[in-house]
Amino acid sequence: MRRIGIDVGGTFTDLVVAQDNQPLQFFKTHSTPADPSLGVLQGLTDIADESGVSVADLLSDVELIVHGTTVATNTLIERKGAKVGLVTTEGFRDLLEMREGLKEDRYNLRMQPVEPLVPRYLRVGVPERVRWDGQVHTPIDLDRLRTELEGLKAEGVDSLAVCFLFSFMNPDHELAAEREIRRIFPDAFVSLSHQVLPQIKEFDRLSTTTLNAYVGPALGSYLSR
Repeated sequence: MRRIGIDVGGTFTDLVVAQDNQPLQFFKTHSTPADPSLGVLQGLTDIADESGVSVADLLSDVELIVHGTTVATNTLIERKGAKVGLVTTEGFRDLLEMREGLKEDRYNLRMQPVEPLVPRYLRVGVPERVRWDGQVHTPIDLDRLRTELEGLKAEGVDSLAVCFLFSFMNPDHELAAEREIRRIFPDAFVSLSHQVLPQIKEFDRLSTTTLNAYVGPALGSYLSR
């Protein structure tokens, strides 16, 4: 059985084939930035041709593929991610921009603040509150949520991040929000904080969930192809 390693770089896509008791085989093909999956498939075709088999037969003899790619990283660096709408607890939509009140160079007064992945007009707050112990203090206002979601839809949002306070202790409100989102955005990418990073510290969870929503559609499309 073969094992294949794939690394997609900006210029070349490198592949390594390992088989028991046989020397490693190395393959290199040009990367295809417009659709990186084409370079990967070309590399697999090159391996199949070298072995004198079809790609289907090659893959039937593969027990493991380890794949590294910079698709998500490039999407973030180039700011080419999805148009994200952020749904959070009322009063906390600016947390994404305030962060933890710190800068990388905290004594540099001229340092520009980091531009958030979601502009303020696409960040909405919904009345709801879960306590630190998971008990519901304020039930989620579904009518308000629907109104906010319709507004985000009118703005052309195609991916949504949901992060409510203490949802990692009780995810019911996030799950209720997801159900409403699916009705209004049946084809949207949805990122829920209790699934992405179920732990304490609001900014960490909020920012990670938002980042997942930002790069998720591009990476998902790539993996599907």
